[in-house]
Amino acid sequence: MILDKIKERGEEMAPLEGHDRLQYLIDIARQVDPLNDSEKVDENKIRGCASNLWVVGKVNEDGTMSYKHDADAWITKGTAKVLVDLLNGEHRSAVAHLTLESFEGLGIRNLLTMQRQVGFGSLVERMIEIAKNGKQNT
Repeated sequence: MILDKIKERGEEMAPLEGHDRLQYLIDIARQVDPLNDSEKVDENKIRGCASNLWVVGKVNEDGTMSYKHDADAWITKGTAKVLVDLLNGEHRSAVAHLTLESFEGLGIRNLLTMQRQVGFGSLVERMIEIAKNGKQNT
C-alpha cells in the first residue's frame, strides 16, 4: 500500500536530521536525468516553488503512473525525486486518492522554508491531478 511505502521512506530518512537530511536531498538530486527543454514549459511548471520545478507525468497502459521532473535548485530537485520515486509505478487510483497530509510521514516539509513548503504542496497536488485526469504530457 502506498501509505506504507511513504511511511517506510520517512523512517529510512528519520535518522538524518537537519543539515544531513538536506544534504541527502542534494545527493539524490544528482541522480536525476534532466528533462528536455521541450518539457520545461509553463504547463509543466510547479507554481509557488522557490525555484523552477517542472513535472511531467502519464498513466501507463497498465494504469500505473510514470513521472519525470527537473529543477534548477538541488534541494527542490531532491525533494521532488523522493516524491517521484514513491509514486512511479503506483496505480493511478491509489495516487488519485492521496492528499498533502498523506506525505506528512516523510518529515520533509518541516525542514523546508515556508516558500519551499508551498512548492512542496503544489508539487503533491500536481502529481495527484495528473493521476486523476490521466493527463499524458510526457
